[in-house]
Amino acid sequence: MTSVSVIVETLTARTQGPIADVVDVVLSALAQQVCRPSEVFVVLTDDEDDDAAAAALARNHPDVFLIRIPRCNYFAMKNAGAVASSSDVIAFVDGDSVPDDDGWLGELLAGIDAGADAVAGQTAYRGGGATARTFTVSDFANTARNADGSSTGFNINNVAFRRDVFMRHKLDERIPRDGGCYLLYHTLRAEGADVRYEPRARATHAIDAGPLGFVRKHFNRGADGLVVYRLDAAGVLRGSRLVQRSGVMLLPLTARRIMLDWARLVRMRDQIGISLPTVPYYAAVMVATRTIELAGGLQAARSWRLSTIDVEPR
Repeated sequence: MTSVSVIVETLTARTQGPIADVVDVVLSALAQQVCRPSEVFVVLTDDEDDDAAAAALARNHPDVFLIRIPRCNYFAMKNAGAVASSSDVIAFVDGDSVPDDDGWLGELLAGIDAGADAVAGQTAYRGGGATARTFTVSDFANTARNADGSSTGFNINNVAFRRDVFMRHKLDERIPRDGGCYLLYHTLRAEGADVRYEPRARATHAIDAGPLGFVRKHFNRGADGLVVYRLDAAGVLRGSRLVQRSGVMLLPLTARRIMLDWARLVRMRDQIGISLPTVPYYAAVMVATRTIELAGGLQAARSWRLSTIDVEPR
C-alpha cells in the first residue's frame, strides 16, 4: 500500500486569523479523508507568535508532527516538511486551503498509483460571489487538463508528488514567495516527468483581503517572477536567457503570456467553469493582472532587487 504524507505550511494562515484556529480547519478535513494520510506535518517557524499555535495544535492534534524551523519563506516551509516525511508520496496543502470533501487525498493518490510522477488538484477561492469567481480564474486557471490528461501546471497549495521525484529538485528557497511552482513544473516537464491533472481533487483557498490585497499580491508576484527567470539556470522557461541579459524582455514576455491566457480561456472554458459570453470579461481581468505583474517586475529590475540574489545553480 502506498504511504502518503501531507505537508501543511502555516505562513498563509497568518493573515486569516489565529494560526491554530485556521490550521485546525485543514487538519480536521484531513482527518476525515477516506484515504487517511500516513503522516501529517505542520510546519511552523521559531517566531514567538507561533509558540501558542504550536501548543494548541499539539494539544488538539496529538498525531500530527510539528516542525519548527527558523523564520523563512513559503517554499522553505514546504521543503522542510518534505525532508521530514518518510512516505512514498508527499501532498501539499496550504494552511488556509481546505479539501472540499473526504475524497481529496484519494483522488491525488490514485493518479500517482496509476503511474504519474505528480498530480495537480483543482483550487478555487472560497465563496460564491463575483470576487471569488473572478480571482479564481485569474489566479488558478493556469492549471487545467490537456487532451492527453497531462496538466498545464500545478499550484503548490494542492498537489501530490512521488517523494523521490520531488526530492530531486525541491522548491527553490531563493524565490521570495511566488513562482516556485511554475519553475518546478517546467523543470519536471523538461526532464520528462508525467504531471497529471485531477479536478476531482478540489480544495478551496482563503481569498485575499479586498482588491488592494489582490493588487499587492500580483505586484509582488511580478517582482518574484523576475527572480524566477534569473534563477532559471537550466533555461527551462522560454525567455529566461533574454531576461537574464535584459529585464526589458519582460514586455514581450508579458504580451506572450496574455495571448496564452486568452487562448486558454477560450479552449478550456468548460474546465475553468466560464461561459463563452463571459470570456471578454475574464480576458480583460487577465490583462489587468499581467499588467500589475509587469509593473512589479519592472520595479524590481529598476531597484536592482536582483543584485543580491545568488544565481549560481544549487
